[in-house]
Amino acid sequence: MAPAGTPSLNGGLPPPVGPTLTGTSFANYKRTWWRRVAPCLAFLAAFSTAMVLLLVWSEAAALRRQAFDANMTRDYVLDSVSMDNPQLVAYIRQVHLKPTTHQDPLNANQTSEEKYVASLSQGKREGIYAEYISRIGAISSTAWLESNLNWRGVLILTEPKSFFEAQRSTRHPQSRVLHACLSTDTDTKEIKYHQESEVQVTKLGDGPNSLVSSDDGFPTTRLKCFPLYSVLLAYNATILDYLSLDSPDAPDGQVLDTIPWDIIKISILSIRWSPHHSEAETKSFIDKMTSRRYKLVHTTDTGKSIFLYDTLLKI
Repeated sequence: MAPAGTPSLNGGLPPPVGPTLTGTSFANYKRTWWRRVAPCLAFLAAFSTAMVLLLVWSEAAALRRQAFDANMTRDYVLDSVSMDNPQLVAYIRQVHLKPTTHQDPLNANQTSEEKYVASLSQGKREGIYAEYISRIGAISSTAWLESNLNWRGVLILTEPKSFFEAQRSTRHPQSRVLHACLSTDTDTKEIKYHQESEVQVTKLGDGPNSLVSSDDGFPTTRLKCFPLYSVLLAYNATILDYLSLDSPDAPDGQVLDTIPWDIIKISILSIRWSPHHSEAETKSFIDKMTSRRYKLVHTTDTGKSIFLYDTLLKI
């Protein structure tokens, strides 16, 4: 017999020395190896996935924080800037104007005011409006116009519950809702807002532009007050078919005084003029509207005065 490792006499190689792996043994070896390696691979995959998710979350959190800081900075920087300041207009458009989510049906029963407005506008379709409501429980005077005449616009609400209900409603896709109040001068402000369930909180106090309640025991929130002109610029609407101001105790006459009438064009205007005003104050307000070429044409059963723009009106 030839020594191991040397060729045999017939020229062939000697049989291998030691154990050999048959087909079955090799398959068993592979399964054993995979059982040992699989947990490591699973751990690496889970670890990698967790790290990727952590990095994504960190990046998103950083972006959110950056946006929050920017908004907070703009809150302070944009106070007392001009009404048409591009940064202020962009801030309102990007942060505060909210589309509706179409989760709830829109209560579109026609109000007497909408019926009169539709008549004044001769049934115009696709009109543009701006509506301001600071009364708790007030009914919108634009929902029927949206549903039946395809109007769109911006709805400004001071009361949080009304704002969230409006945001969930099925309004025009291009309409926007805004949780804010309208400034009584040309400056943007942040005010204290007291919310009550029974008393309408609309009286001015604690400065030139604050909504306060008669009972300081109620909780307060902070609320932005924007000039109407700034809101209209943010909505890209300088021509309105209808402006509705429904705020019984707030001086809406002052809100109107902030409008640059040489730029903003409004066809129909309705305002809730408080009966607490004296006869002289009411006459002075009507005279001021007349000087702007607006004629008082109707008073609704809910106490709102409707004015129509008339180019032929003598002033």
